[in-house]
Amino acid sequence: MGSSGKDRRMADSQRAELQNMRVLVEEARGLARDLAYHRRARLEAVLVRTLEEVDRQIEELRREGRR
Repeated sequence: MGSSGKDRRMADSQRAELQNMRVLVEEARGLARDLAYHRRARLEAVLVRTLEEVDRQIEELRREGRR
């Protein structure tokens, strides 16, 4: 298998890991709803930033995969 095929498999693997991470972060958001308001708001802000970063990385891997 050439370098291109290996790179594509690695990108697919990274994308799958990021998608799994996104699911876990979404689950954490659901669990955070049971926290006191001030803690929930702080945690929610961190989780939203984390989801945005994970989404950005997934999109970056998709773009690289189309090259």
